[in-house]
Amino acid sequence: MNAKLIAGVASMLVLAPSFGQAAKKKKIERKDQRPNILFILADDMGRECLGCYGSTYKTPNLDAFAQQGLQFNYCTSQPLSTPSRVEALTGKYNYKNYSEFQFMNQDQKTFANLAKDAGYTTCISGKWQLGQNAGLPKLFGFDNYCLYHLTWKGNKYCKPEFEQDGVKHTECTEDQYGPDYFSDYLLGWIEKNQDRPWLAYYAMTLVHDPFNPTPDSQDWDMDPNKRYDEDNKYFPDMCSYTDKLFGKVMKKLDDLKLRENTIVIFVGDNGTARYITVPMKDGSEVKGGKAMPIETGTGLPMLASWGKYESQFKNHQVDDLVDFTDFMATFADAMNIQVPAEWDTDGHSFLPVLRGEKNPNEREWVFVHYQPNHVPQANLEKYSCRFFKDHTYKYYSTGAFYNYKKDPEERRGLTMKVRTKEEKALSAKYKAMMDKLPKWELGDKCVKKVVLPGYEPVATKKKGQGAQGKGKGQGTQTAK
Repeated sequence: MNAKLIAGVASMLVLAPSFGQAAKKKKIERKDQRPNILFILADDMGRECLGCYGSTYKTPNLDAFAQQGLQFNYCTSQPLSTPSRVEALTGKYNYKNYSEFQFMNQDQKTFANLAKDAGYTTCISGKWQLGQNAGLPKLFGFDNYCLYHLTWKGNKYCKPEFEQDGVKHTECTEDQYGPDYFSDYLLGWIEKNQDRPWLAYYAMTLVHDPFNPTPDSQDWDMDPNKRYDEDNKYFPDMCSYTDKLFGKVMKKLDDLKLRENTIVIFVGDNGTARYITVPMKDGSEVKGGKAMPIETGTGLPMLASWGKYESQFKNHQVDDLVDFTDFMATFADAMNIQVPAEWDTDGHSFLPVLRGEKNPNEREWVFVHYQPNHVPQANLEKYSCRFFKDHTYKYYSTGAFYNYKKDPEERRGLTMKVRTKEEKALSAKYKAMMDKLPKWELGDKCVKKVVLPGYEPVATKKKGQGAQGKGKGQGTQTAK
């Protein structure tokens, strides 16, 4: 073993999460039998990346989970990461509380705040990107954290840099891989808290660019310098590594005998990067649609299961409509707590589906309000929109109407002249619903940014660069 590898192993031992002794604890029967909740969010992973949705990529653990649990075929997100994360965490449509990219308004309550109110212990591991202040995870309800992109943005893959429960780590070696550390931290935390109800949010850094080799890539062992190479050819490896880490998490739940009473949800946050094309088993190819409101940008892979109910699943394919506001409502239902009315949330619980039952509150439509408020050079504001969507049709606030099942790239809008009687009735229904929403047009500003006293953004530095400037927002409101 060479000196560099020995140093890397030693560093890993120093950095190992402080939960390792939990394995030696005697198993205690838990009195509170409400389910644990594990919410896993993959970064920039469209449906076409998973074998169970027809991909040629190798994802055996996720495919097996889909066969044992539930594969949702109509989950809709925002087309971009921060808008999706804000919506999922708060259970609100973006027109109510989304202010700018890489930020979440600090007067908001999250499903972690709700879990704390319900008596759960909470954790987040992986990607943050919701504001630059070390106090924010606790403000938003997380007891413990291990995060990339909290108060500064360093490496997230080879030689990672991150923050763990108030401590910055920059001492990792080139033999260490960020996704491994975020996963190990999560597993240690679960082990420590196995005797009480918990909610964990695993915000994976995979498979977002840069597309670098993983420890399982052939190039990883050839030369440490190649571990920083950026090439689309590594994207399939990153998808497979996501699957590997998912399998590792599920094994831990099995080893701790937590699987039966843990709700596990795996979902992507938005579509795959637009410069990635994935070959499918049927011979077709799917080009990523990240940042765009078409189906490859907003139609996400979603797999879920509540272990003890798996034997009751008559059909593992689920066609119920789900959008990102629904996670808050579902978690509240599982934790046996009401979401306070003043939180003004929009979601529908799909918990009955996780029990193998028909959902009496099954959705007839999902809704998207999308305003990126990204950096101007990205030129994403042109994709801003709002629409209603069901299993077949999409109706935009502009009046555009599509059969997205036949026309997934939305190239041929259905004019009044060609719409059937049923299509005219449906588009009229959605127009009436759209007219009841607060007025919005392309070019309108997002809601104001809300910063609480004591949680102001800290000056951030990226290694080798100066301080990063704040993005162009729409004004800042300081909450009193």
